[in-house]
Formats: sequence, structure tokens, C-alpha cells
Amino acid sequence: MQNQGWTSGRAHAAGSSRNYKLWTPGSVDRAQPAPLLMLLHGCTHNAEAMAEISGMNEVAEANRFFVLYPEQRRRANLMKCWNWFNPRHQSRDAGEPAILAAMVEQVCSERNVDRDRIYVAGISAGGAMAVIAAANYPDIFSGVGVCCGAEFKAATTISAGLAVMKNGGPDPAHQGESAFQAMKKGLDRKRVLRMPVIVFQGTADTRVNPVNAGQIIAQWNKTNSRLADANAENGFALSERSIAGQVLGGHAYTRSVYTDQIGRPLMEKWMVEGLGHAWSGSAKALAYGDPKGPNASAEIWRFFLAASNPKLDDRNLRQQKTP
Repeated sequence: MQNQGWTSGRAHAAGSSRNYKLWTPGSVDRAQPAPLLMLLHGCTHNAEAMAEISGMNEVAEANRFFVLYPEQRRRANLMKCWNWFNPRHQSRDAGEPAILAAMVEQVCSERNVDRDRIYVAGISAGGAMAVIAAANYPDIFSGVGVCCGAEFKAATTISAGLAVMKNGGPDPAHQGESAFQAMKKGLDRKRVLRMPVIVFQGTADTRVNPVNAGQIIAQWNKTNSRLADANAENGFALSERSIAGQVLGGHAYTRSVYTDQIGRPLMEKWMVEGLGHAWSGSAKALAYGDPKGPNASAEIWRFFLAASNPKLDDRNLRQQKTP
């Protein structure tokens, strides 16, 4: 039985465990498999805070999908950050990525989840860990969303992580190849030719340098080129178009859309003018949420649906539109 609203759980893997909360919207049809989005909070936060900041539960209600909110524990990180910068938490079947995968499997065993439409997204440290989870488990996740995060394995120490936040990470092409190599175990279980990626970044972010947004896109360009052709030496050619926009009474933004050779959406990058280290388009002003930006939650879900089914027109999506 799929109980409406919040339910709690705990998943165990790799010698450790984490709590999680699952949001089941009342709109979910119990007889039909529904998509699942795993949404990772940033430092100091928990499930309820991430739900409030993002407003993702409301998007889930309108579009009939589950939202899984993992929770970091203070014993694992004093600031409750996901340990994206620690090599012990960057590989398949190890550390936090293994626990996150176990959470998905646990929810799938208890709910009617569409296993072909499971996605992961996050903000800040959660965004960086979302990238790691997607790279290590392509057999589970079909798309990744990142808000003010970093490319795959951008750092392997705390000091290096702080440097990435300040100045950006290493060569995206190198990290892209590393991500492809990390995917191989998952690719043995499920054939995957593309990993859709959407990135949101504020130009006024003083905690995570906006250069990281472009590096995430460049890293996944390399990774996707290797997925499409295991013999490719360089990033494959994507078509790029930029769309300027303005939220009524709020921030201006530039949306860069990257499509593959046959016109399918593969990646998007949203650069939001004046947005700091915050989730874009929160329902109200919060410490890590800015209502003046485009609605990141609605746009992330719109992108995942379009990337999964390019024939699905935006007009058919039941979501809150960005002004």
C-alpha cells in the first residue's frame, strides 16, 4: 500500500546506514508505476528543509512522482554535508553512493516505482554527490540535476574541496573520462547510451564559483561522448542554443540547451543573474532558497521528462511554468 504523505526509512550498505524520508503524493496511481526523484540536501539541512527550500513536493503532486530525501548524519560529517570530496564516498559499492543506491532499492521494494524513470538531483554538497551517484549507478539513475555543485570527483581531500568551491575543479575532460570508467560496472547491468544533465547556478554565488557549472557540463559532455561511442577520443559535437529570460519582478537568466545529433535534449545549463548560493525559485525567501529565480524544481522535472521522451511537448507537462 502506498501511503500518502511522509514516510520514514533507513537504508544499510557498505557497513553503514542513513535515514531517509519519502514523499508520496496523493496524485500517484497505485496501479501504475510512478517515477522517483532522489533529492539530496546541502550542508546543515535535512529532508524537511530540502522539501521546503525546493518546493519539490508540490511539483511531485502535479506530476505524480515520488520524492526520496536522504539525510546525512552529523556523525558522518559535522556540518551534515555529503562527503563528495572523500575518496571513500566516490565509488560504486562503497560509502555514501552505496547507501543511496540501497535507499532506492528499498523504496522500489515497497512502492510501485518505474525503474526506467529514476533520477537524482541535489544542491551544493548534495549536487556534487548527485553527480557521483549518477556516474556510479547508471543502471539506477536516468538523469542528474545539479544546483551549485561540482563535476565528478572534483576533489579528493577537504582542502581540495574548498579550493574547488573557490576556483573550480580539474580538467573536465579528464574527469569525464574518469566518470565513464566509473560507470562500467553499472553498464554491465544495463545498457546506457546517454546521461541527461541539468545544471542551475547563480552568478552571485560566493560559496561555489560559477565556473563549476560550465565544468559540470563539459565533464558530462565528455562522459556522454564515451557512452555514445566507447572509442571516442574527444567530446562529441552537440548543438547549443542560448535563451535569455527574465522572471517577472525577479532575476534574469540565460538557459543554454544542448541537443544531440538527432535533436534530443541532453543537457541544460541555467545561469541565474544575481542568484547566490541558493535553490532557484523557492516558494518563499529562505536562507538557501530564492523565490526571485526561475523555478528550478519545475524545470528539472520538465527536463527529465523531455530527456526521457523527447516527443513530449512542454505544453503536455503539468508543472508550474517559469515566468
